[in-house]
Amino acid sequence: MANSPYSIALRRYLDNDGKARGLLVDRDTFEPSIAGSLYEASLSRRCSSPNTLYKKLQHAQAVLSWGKEKGINLDARLLAGEPFSRSEIEHFSLWLEDRVKREEDKIPHKKLSSYNECLTGVSKLSAWFVDTYCSVGLPPVERNQLIELQHQATRRVWKSVIHKNSPSEEAPDLTDDEISEIETFLVGLITCPNPKPRWIRVYLIWRLAIEFGFRIGEILALRLEDCPTRLDPSFRIVRVANRNGPLDPRGIYAPRPKTLGRSLAPILSNTAFPKLYIDYQADHRLKRVRRGNGQVIKRPIISHGYLITNDGGEPLPVSTAESYAKAISRETGIAFNWHLARHAFFNRAYAAVARLDDPTARTIRTADLVYWGGWADDESMKIYIRRELRERAKSAIAIWGQQNSQWNALG
Repeated sequence: MANSPYSIALRRYLDNDGKARGLLVDRDTFEPSIAGSLYEASLSRRCSSPNTLYKKLQHAQAVLSWGKEKGINLDARLLAGEPFSRSEIEHFSLWLEDRVKREEDKIPHKKLSSYNECLTGVSKLSAWFVDTYCSVGLPPVERNQLIELQHQATRRVWKSVIHKNSPSEEAPDLTDDEISEIETFLVGLITCPNPKPRWIRVYLIWRLAIEFGFRIGEILALRLEDCPTRLDPSFRIVRVANRNGPLDPRGIYAPRPKTLGRSLAPILSNTAFPKLYIDYQADHRLKRVRRGNGQVIKRPIISHGYLITNDGGEPLPVSTAESYAKAISRETGIAFNWHLARHAFFNRAYAAVARLDDPTARTIRTADLVYWGGWADDESMKIYIRRELRERAKSAIAIWGQQNSQWNALG
């Protein structure tokens, strides 16, 4: 049951203006949820990020699926502005928990945040329907008082079903030896005679991820106009909402950078850029066409401006990029994914900032890292700060031991 699909499906699509939208549909009857459609319409106006929209719709998908399974007409309930009862909130939380448990009969740590996010998302969904539809015929003052009483009655219940998560999460990392091994492995593949085109693009993705800490979605969304020029060595990350021009041919599967836009130039003395980018664009960003006689010819790509392409000259799908990461893991024996390269970059970047002696310089450089990562604030830096604190603690203990310090009380 834990792995079965939800009985309510989430269909993603792009509207006529190229905006990401979603539709919640009953898998058996193919009928859309009226409440789900109204909620989606409100979300689509309020959510600037397609990823945020889909995440919130997944929360609606979960609770509507629970309602269908339990024989509760949630469309009618929500459109009447009725809040969930205590027993319903507790029952839904147990139903959701059962879906994410594993053999050890508990929620895996990695899924705990998603579980809590879903409960929080459904509580907000419920509050939205109460605010919008509860007792619409009452005078405004009485209605507002009633709505506030209902929120107070359920707020504590929603909070009580949230599982406490460990606040000590740290960013995972790659060791220097692992980074060196991946680099050596990929360089060997691209410098051999007649290298396969896919390894050329894999190496470009690798260096963009490890040198800049880019997300894989940001890399795959890069267009030629975002890349270095003779006058500017920077790469530009642009949010989808700020894009102009034709729609991404990958449609609903197009990568959609969720971090803030920014412009970043190489900072390493041994950077692979801009040469790697220039060589790739000139010699490898080509469409390979097989003629009737079997001969494969290369043609320039003129149909779109995306940097990373597949052999057919189309923008590289996210799924293909993920398969490249799995290939690196398989060939090197290193547990690797593209986001791990981002973590490796920021772990080292923050460690370097933390070693600065001047407190003012540390504050300024930390703010620089927040910009570099595309975050709205420094909350996202905490997983790197915790790792660095742990590593510094190890170093401090080692130094203490070298000084032959001792506790006399310990004999």
